[in-house]
Amino acid sequence: MKVYGTVDDDQHLTYEGQSSFKYIPVGEEVELNLGAVSNVIVEPKLMEEQTDNYRFDRDGNIDGWDEIRTWQLEIKNTRDLPVKIEIKRNFNTNAWDIENMGDAKKYYEKVDLDTVKYTLMLEPKSEQTLEYELTTYQGTRAEDWQRMHRND
Repeated sequence: MKVYGTVDDDQHLTYEGQSSFKYIPVGEEVELNLGAVSNVIVEPKLMEEQTDNYRFDRDGNIDGWDEIRTWQLEIKNTRDLPVKIEIKRNFNTNAWDIENMGDAKKYYEKVDLDTVKYTLMLEPKSEQTLEYELTTYQGTRAEDWQRMHRND
């Protein structure tokens, strides 16, 4: 079974999806799985990546550094209705700092040790871009970070 929907007053059709099955008894309800719906699209993009603040051991080997990544979250609402969106981002460490830029500051919430959340309302047929810079601390730099944030 293929499903189509109307897109305008002239009754033009758009393909919505399809589902297949062998047999449906007469009078029975059918649930169609038409696949993923892309009414709301969230696309994280890594814009820049660098390392900094190297620490060395007695032998001259690197034993600590910072990883700095700039991310953009492109969010699109293709629906005719406003939507509330929650975007969670998890980090692979508990030693991190984040700098939210522009509108990202309004929507930001720290959830737990390694998770942040952005919650926003997106108007119908609109787009929003959020940007943040995440610094994660590796090796002895993570130990430095923990000493600095012990009382947080």
